[in-house]
Amino acid sequence: MPILDIGLQHMLGQMGANATRAENVSIAEAKGQPPPEVSKFTLAHQKDAPAECGPGQPCTDASCCNSEGKCGFKPYNCVSSTATTCISNCDAHAMCGVDSLRGQQKCKLNLCCSYFGYCGTTDAHCTTQGQTPCQPGFGDCQVMSAPTCTTKTASRGRRVAYYQGGNVANRACDQVYPSQINTIGLTHLNFAFASIDPVTFCVTAADPRDFLLYHQFTSLSSPHRLQTWISIGGGGFSGPGPTHTTWSDLSSSASNRAAFISSLVDFMHKWGFQGADLDWEFPAQPDSGGKPEDTANLALLLKEMSAAFGTKYGISLALPTDFNYLAAFDPIALQPYVSFFNFMAYDLHGPWEAARLGALLRPQAALPDIESTLLPIWFDGIDANKLNLGLPYYGRGATVSSTSCVDLNCPYSSLSRPGQCSGEAGVLSLKEIQEIIAQRHLTPKVLPGIFQKSITFDDQWISYDDSDTVAEKTQWADQHCFGGTMIWSIDLANGNGRPTVSVDGSCGNVPTTAQYRRAVMLQVASVVTI
Repeated sequence: MPILDIGLQHMLGQMGANATRAENVSIAEAKGQPPPEVSKFTLAHQKDAPAECGPGQPCTDASCCNSEGKCGFKPYNCVSSTATTCISNCDAHAMCGVDSLRGQQKCKLNLCCSYFGYCGTTDAHCTTQGQTPCQPGFGDCQVMSAPTCTTKTASRGRRVAYYQGGNVANRACDQVYPSQINTIGLTHLNFAFASIDPVTFCVTAADPRDFLLYHQFTSLSSPHRLQTWISIGGGGFSGPGPTHTTWSDLSSSASNRAAFISSLVDFMHKWGFQGADLDWEFPAQPDSGGKPEDTANLALLLKEMSAAFGTKYGISLALPTDFNYLAAFDPIALQPYVSFFNFMAYDLHGPWEAARLGALLRPQAALPDIESTLLPIWFDGIDANKLNLGLPYYGRGATVSSTSCVDLNCPYSSLSRPGQCSGEAGVLSLKEIQEIIAQRHLTPKVLPGIFQKSITFDDQWISYDDSDTVAEKTQWADQHCFGGTMIWSIDLANGNGRPTVSVDGSCGNVPTTAQYRRAVMLQVASVVTI
């Protein structure tokens, strides 16, 4: 459950209670003392869970818990009185407004600051009427909605696809070489992912074997039709390991940024890439090697990249859906320096939330969830034409607890079985899903109002997107002025291993397995310099 939803639950739990007043009196005023200097409230403390508390069970967002089991930041929650007693986190501070640290904190991305000190996007946060009005001066005080268009801005705009180069070496079957990619209709193709040396900040291949694919990949580019870009980083790049703090380190000083940018320009020139996509997914997140200053440093990095690239190379940036992560990007400050943003509108539900919300079947990329996660983008004032709507070419699934309950919100006992080729529990490639449908003669179920489909077989349940739902989501993106769509990832939709011949009767640029292995051994044995 996103942090904004947690705050909304806390708010709704207090409306009509003693926390509601005509005037927005702060905790400091209620206590008759100045506000403390240090706030215990940080985004890092916020966890997803139902809005309730009690003895030995503090509020999940580190807010004050009172004897009525209500979480919040008002005197009702944090100050003991004849009516209620505060039982935990009694010196906590709100996200925003008069009860925030020094009474000065504003909502990030210009969200509404509610009477109760929670940032959000709903009428409950933004209303200026009644006993619980929005707090002006700490964010907007009107609900923002998505822009609307009548032209096919996304359908006729950018169509970006990521390609996972590691699939060739690491996938058991259904490998897709660059020369096998169906590029029809694509405008941009991103090779995922390159890495960064954590000491020199030079760009290099994530795997030495990727060097063997670069020229084959960039040879797909065509003037005025298709650009081939290099994507750098990835979700695991900031995990435990040598590159844990690399993004934060390289952006922290002008000299480090210059070293990275110079290396990146050389890398793109050598291998023939026309642009760079930055996939720094967790700036300012301590558990992902981030620091608070990452937000400002990312803006400096993109500004300096833009100046160095001029019109020769493009720049894009992957944006997360979760507000907790999105707020650390400050997208409006980055907008002038990027060609476009890739909004990762997938993985909105998955096994990571089972412990908090229950192990229940949920679609990973439902349109209502996408609409909700986009609201902070509209509050921030981002130009929709700069956005590409993310589309997953894979499904997420589970093993149901009982075959008598195989619909949304039914319980599951474990992740779905790994695919024969993709090899990851809980995930199937689109190609694997299509093969299962054909082999088992299944009829996919359209999930109403979700813009996804599901299949069930044995005790397995999978939700996914296909050409039908992709078309529906693209049409929805047209209606809201998106500049294009983005696919993760094109290699999950097709692939039969190495072809024996190409369309012209030759083997083309695809190496034989023996040639590939020999080249890899030579590449690994040598010192690769870029």
